Amino acid sequence: MTPIEKAIQAVGSQAKLAKALGKKSQFIYRMKKKDGKIATQDISPDKWAEVTGLRKAELFPDYQD
Repeated sequence: MTPIEKAIQAVGSQAKLAKALGKKSQFIYRMKKKDGKIATQDISPDKWAEVTGLRKAELFPDYQD
């Protein structure tokens, strides 16, 4: 399971995740179709973790604590 799929599953749906992040569903869709990695240009890793309730290490496999 890719990081973006984990985030979607944690929140319940792609639309709910997008809304919680203040983005449109297309934002999530593009990440899902690209490679499944979560982009942090617009949204910080801390925000992703807060919204999903997941650890940053789960969302960002290269993350070093």
